[in-house]
Amino acid sequence: MNVDASGTVRLELQGPLARVVLDRPRKRNALSTHMLTELDARLTTVAEHSEVRVVIVEGAGTVFCAGADTAEFGGLSSELIRGRWTRLGQRVFGSLAGLPQTTIAAMDGSAFGGGLELALHCDFRVASAGIGIGLPEATLGTTPGWSGLSRVLGVAGPSAARILAMTGRTLSAEDALRLGIIDFLAPEHGVEAHVRQLVDDVLQTTPVAQCILKQALAQPGPGGLSSLVDSLAGAYLAETGETIPNPLRRSQ
Repeated sequence: MNVDASGTVRLELQGPLARVVLDRPRKRNALSTHMLTELDARLTTVAEHSEVRVVIVEGAGTVFCAGADTAEFGGLSSELIRGRWTRLGQRVFGSLAGLPQTTIAAMDGSAFGGGLELALHCDFRVASAGIGIGLPEATLGTTPGWSGLSRVLGVAGPSAARILAMTGRTLSAEDALRLGIIDFLAPEHGVEAHVRQLVDDVLQTTPVAQCILKQALAQPGPGGLSSLVDSLAGAYLAETGETIPNPLRRSQ
């Protein structure tokens, strides 16, 4: 196993599996500028390892991620927050969403604000029973800044987005599953077993198929999705020299 345990974001590489661990448990893994920069570096490393098929994002300690480290930007002007803090988070989370590998948020603890936004940029979310999730920004006089609102809309629709963002309430893992915000609900502290099964399922597929499907599902609207699947599949077949049998020819 190749491990980089320096800093506040730990990276573990083991064959086709990578673990990106938020490692700031005393601060409930709250995301500081330094932590986001480290996360960006870890994601760059993962993207460069073509043998990695699945990336698991998790938090050390009892909380997945409490969100942004508000102590860091408490004294900043709104212009600086938008100009530096918001753009950095959007860029790093965009890098996570853009990884060619399949990504899984292993939520064995609660996720709020930027922590939930981080999880929403993964392909799958596995949550432990008993945790809470929320986007409480409106109760603090602001709005989700790291593309969380658009991610909720994309994965769970406008009803879930309104409930999370406009009320600021904390949802149970069970409610989050019902609304489609999380994909799998594990028993309390049983996330690892569910994640392992999901990893095994993904590894039964081929890397090319996963890459095509991931890109296709990122496209809004059924028309765009189907046309992208067709074009990507055609490009793959052309590259490999394979052809699709013509059903009309077989019937003649």
